[in-house]
Amino acid sequence: MRTKDCEECGTAFVPSGPARYCGDECRAEVQALQLTASMYGLTLEQTRVVRSVGACMICSSTVSGFESGIFAVDHCHDSGVVRGVLCQSCNFLLGNARDEVDVLFAAIKYLLKDHTAEPWNQGRRRKEIVAERKDQRLTARLERSESALEAAERRVKELEAILAEVAEDTAVAALRRARDADAVERFISEFISPAPRGSYRIQAGALRSAWTDWAGGASCPVQSLHEALHKLGGVHRRSSTGRYWDGIALRSIPKSDAGD
Repeated sequence: MRTKDCEECGTAFVPSGPARYCGDECRAEVQALQLTASMYGLTLEQTRVVRSVGACMICSSTVSGFESGIFAVDHCHDSGVVRGVLCQSCNFLLGNARDEVDVLFAAIKYLLKDHTAEPWNQGRRRKEIVAERKDQRLTARLERSESALEAAERRVKELEAILAEVAEDTAVAALRRARDADAVERFISEFISPAPRGSYRIQAGALRSAWTDWAGGASCPVQSLHEALHKLGGVHRRSSTGRYWDGIALRSIPKSDAGD
């Protein structure tokens, strides 16, 4: 069986007719080369040479940036001379600069210039300004935190003072209650105990119970007891042994009356 070498890759194949290539892949590659050659006025061999360059001739990038993965063939739009191959970014760079050398030189001078002296940079580099602003923000946050801490400490002191006042008031109230209890006991011993034998005296336990109910807002224990006994129906009497209170509402019932 007669074979033939592919004109693109050199692989031997069995032709099915006047075929020049071993398959569709080689045929498509040659057609793409021919299209490029016709666009830029190159021979097929010249096109192969320019296509063999594997890096951008400006930035040396080995990545074309194009979806096809092929570098762009760059040429002078005035003379048509092919200058080389470029990646997508550099190809756009020259296109946006309209291939004007003065524009590209101006861009280089612009990049080389010390921009820290510009009025909008206030004579300092942006990095320094950003760092200073960051420090200012951190300082402000620290000051706010310190103010909040001071406010909290003041509030704690206020609460401690309130608690101290409450404790003091509690102590005063306890002393007052003890004093009032002493006054009640004296009242009982002086005004209840001396009552004559056989009188219907108000019992000491009943008197203490009345005082407990009455003393909530009392300012003078003895005066309050007098008022309480009057309200309970007690009668303030005198005897040879002194003054005493005779019970009415709270008096004991004699045994002879209980049997009736």
